[in-house]
Amino acid sequence: MTADEFQQHLASTGHSVESAHVGADQYIVIKDMTISAGSHAGKHCDVGILSSTANPWVPQPAVHVRPHLVEMGQAASQASALGPEWQYLSRRFDRPPTPKGFLAHILTVLGQI
Repeated sequence: MTADEFQQHLASTGHSVESAHVGADQYIVIKDMTISAGSHAGKHCDVGILSSTANPWVPQPAVHVRPHLVEMGQAASQASALGPEWQYLSRRFDRPPTPKGFLAHILTVLGQI
């Protein structure tokens, strides 16, 4: 999987995507994702994922969310490089990276918070 393939999958499933740059790093930002399960079900947040041009692209074990979903320092959260309004959630992704599988991972992380 490449980051471009992931972005194409997001677009094909109706998600709005933008890019964000922090220093030399580029992030894929999924706008206004609906959290479908868990204690935040029905809420919306933006999700940031560190991107790269590597092929294959192996996503980092991090999901950045805006707004914060838990108290900082709880549930393996910490400050995000994307800025103070963002929260970094440390979550491993241990499956072979496919666009569909990685999107499912993000949705699972949001549902478990």
